[in-house]
Amino acid sequence: MRLISSRNSQWMKAILFIAGLYSIIWGVSVVVIPGFWFDLAGLDHPNYMQLWQLLGVYSIAMGVGYLIAFTNPMRQWPIVLIGLIVKVLAPIGFLIYYLKGQLPLIVFQMNITNDLIWWIPFALILYNTYMHDYLLDNEIIGCTEHNMKDLLSWHHTQHDESLLELSNQQPIMLIFLRHFGCTFCRETLHEVGEKKELIASQGVKIVLVHQLSIQDATQYFEKFGLQDIDSVSDPELILYKGFHLKRGKITQIFGLKDIITLILKGKFFKWGIASFKDEDPFQMPGVFIVKEGRIMAQFIHSSVSDAIPYHELTKCICSTRTLPEN
Repeated sequence: MRLISSRNSQWMKAILFIAGLYSIIWGVSVVVIPGFWFDLAGLDHPNYMQLWQLLGVYSIAMGVGYLIAFTNPMRQWPIVLIGLIVKVLAPIGFLIYYLKGQLPLIVFQMNITNDLIWWIPFALILYNTYMHDYLLDNEIIGCTEHNMKDLLSWHHTQHDESLLELSNQQPIMLIFLRHFGCTFCRETLHEVGEKKELIASQGVKIVLVHQLSIQDATQYFEKFGLQDIDSVSDPELILYKGFHLKRGKITQIFGLKDIITLILKGKFFKWGIASFKDEDPFQMPGVFIVKEGRIMAQFIHSSVSDAIPYHELTKCICSTRTLPEN
């Protein structure tokens, strides 16, 4: 079995199907014959057998959940995550009570079949789910290599002007946003509001790129006084991938640097945070200076908390550091 498998591989489905059947059968045995497992282990029956039967009902419910996840393991990954959390906590709970002398060691045998043997396969399913979007991200970028001028001509602002037309008129600063619930994205919008006149005085036109529809994004732009700024809606992330902006890894989204900047520097309390709507929260941002359909300068974030060097970017408009056209 390869560590990284194709989407919804048969081994994932097999694991979840077996886990579902096992959980249902075990749960039914607890509900219908509650004393069976106690008799098998040579233990006294508990005073409140109904609580034990409720555990059986929970197991049946989880089994049904695994069978639902079996149909599409990666899409139904939250069910697998909940199952793994429970299967990790159960042995920990046993260990605590065992050390207190309140449970005999023989109970651990049940933890082996109910919990421990599922750790690795469930973890692998979650790991494959996590990695799949990153592998797909690279494939999309590799398979959608387009001429930069074609790419810019396909995308239009809310005023129905193509990015290529705008870049032919004057240099444009394309600012690719993450999602509007992101603290650092909100900070970027605030910075753009403060710097837009200065950047415009340098002959550069700002264009914001986002993942929402034009209507949904307008409320956020109005909040930061950016309703007069040109913007491009790119929900399919075609423009993002065309500029080689990838999904960020956990260390780039929730790294130590980001946490320090978010909490200790007060960014969280200043700009807040919210949920995302129809956006990929792992999409990384970036800023590009484009002139006449060519990239003249760029800044691609290595972490979401990186400060954007607006001044350095505008200074490099006439730089020879460009990316070749495809």
